[in-house]
Amino acid sequence: MTKPSAHFTHTEISRTFSRLIGLVSGYIEAERDIEDAASWHPAFLHWHRDAETARTQVLTQIDHIRAFVAVRREDLPLKRMALLLFALIESDSSSEFLRLTACLDREDGLFDCPGTDPVARRVGAMLTAARMQVADLASLSALVDPLEIAAADSPDHPVPVAA
Repeated sequence: MTKPSAHFTHTEISRTFSRLIGLVSGYIEAERDIEDAASWHPAFLHWHRDAETARTQVLTQIDHIRAFVAVRREDLPLKRMALLLFALIESDSSSEFLRLTACLDREDGLFDCPGTDPVARRVGAMLTAARMQVADLASLSALVDPLEIAAADSPDHPVPVAA
């Protein structure tokens, strides 16, 4: 790990994470297009392909981040956030998605980049953008089914919370 810098320079992880933010935005928009249209209609089938392509691009970018070695401490929360995004997109149920998002609210700072130097500020901005994207992902019915949440919200089936 290197010491704090007087200016921001990218590492492989931060450069790739910066691209990831753009790709996640594209994936969210592609999924929203499907939700907002009569996506079952043959005229909209290419939208499904677009969404699947966007999803694949996101997951591929995360695989790249996963393979890179952190060269400074500010890379670690970026890598963790990328892994969380992967888990969210690959989650099998709304309850699993919600359990995973609860990780962001933990007090341990795993998804934070403290500091006031240029690197910490830039990484913090990227993490903030990713947190907003997690909220956007939670609004997608492809990842969080409102009917499953409504059923789980009943007194007989409370929504699970992270430990």
